[in-house]
Amino acid sequence: MRILLASEWLSPDTGGVARHVDDLANLLIEKGHEVGVITRKRKGRDKRKYTLLEVSRLNYLRLLSNVCGKGRVYEKIREFQPEIVHAHHAFTPIPLFTLRAAKTFSLPAILTNHSAYFYDYEYLLKTIGYISFPFRTFIEKADIIVSVSKISKNFIKHFTTKEVIVIPNGVDTRRFYPRNNGLRDQIDSDLVVLYVSRIVRRKGPHLLVEAIRYVKKRIPSVKLLVVGEGSFEEYLKMRVKDLDLEDNVEFLGKVPDEELPKVYSSADIFVLPSVYGESFGIVVLEAMSSGLPVIVSNVGGLREIVKNNVDGIILDKNNPIEIYKKIMLLYHNRELRGMLAYNARKKVLRMYDWRIIVERLEELYRCLVEEEFSTLCAYQRSRTSLAP
Repeated sequence: MRILLASEWLSPDTGGVARHVDDLANLLIEKGHEVGVITRKRKGRDKRKYTLLEVSRLNYLRLLSNVCGKGRVYEKIREFQPEIVHAHHAFTPIPLFTLRAAKTFSLPAILTNHSAYFYDYEYLLKTIGYISFPFRTFIEKADIIVSVSKISKNFIKHFTTKEVIVIPNGVDTRRFYPRNNGLRDQIDSDLVVLYVSRIVRRKGPHLLVEAIRYVKKRIPSVKLLVVGEGSFEEYLKMRVKDLDLEDNVEFLGKVPDEELPKVYSSADIFVLPSVYGESFGIVVLEAMSSGLPVIVSNVGGLREIVKNNVDGIILDKNNPIEIYKKIMLLYHNRELRGMLAYNARKKVLRMYDWRIIVERLEELYRCLVEEEFSTLCAYQRSRTSLAP
């Protein structure tokens, strides 16, 4: 099958959408499909297994031609000649224009929503949904809409009349797995805590740094590894200096994807204290798959992935003292750490392994391409009830 994926972001861009699309494209290639990815043009993209179809910013922002189903996005679709289009993220130009152009070719199209904002404010969501007519007209071009979590489903349903299926993000359990290769022993510390995400305020890295200040009083050698980049980075480094944590906090920057499994294997505990706007949390899956006990905040899609005190810990309150208490709980209770890590890996293998997720998407593709709409409707009903 010739499958065209559309995304505003693609590695080396950071973030969950870029990671998701790149992983999905590679796994579809692995399963024998021909895959193209249409995305915005940028430097630093190396050669890929799949066909890369880049559109310059000038071309994809020529709104009139793209809205009319023409322009460079249209030309790229005609060039690749896909059997189906799968757009990712509902509120950026390239996925929306790709959905519109796909309909000019009478191609079946899927939209995956990766966003979840204002999910606790139903009236606000309804209002936004009513006044967002331009977005709705594009989103409705999709034959079917997928969301990566129940939270993101609740968000996107205010922009469409169509049924929404939950198919979560996946993780490559062959790459991310519990290792015993001595990497942890290379760090001279009694406790290594890991943060992997963009360094932005809504991800809560400042709360974790504040928590490490308290941990240090009990464990002077504690080490926090911070992986990622972002607009909040300079402030965070200044805060680390102010708190006299320069020997305890190490900023690793943007780690190449191929090196990430080693980073996970060098830690004892993973923490993601997001403040809001967390539709899923792929890095949490990576940590769980790598055999790490995880501590996450009680927001968005994170509470769908983690079951508290079974395969991870959900913070009662998202503040430095609470984070500190949970870190110390895991530090002192080796048995609990082992149980959480074991259950987490087992859950990932059962529910979030990329090979399972790809099979579900392939079934959708097949039903749409073959116009088996009755089968597709049955699929929707069964899968919605089974969504994690």
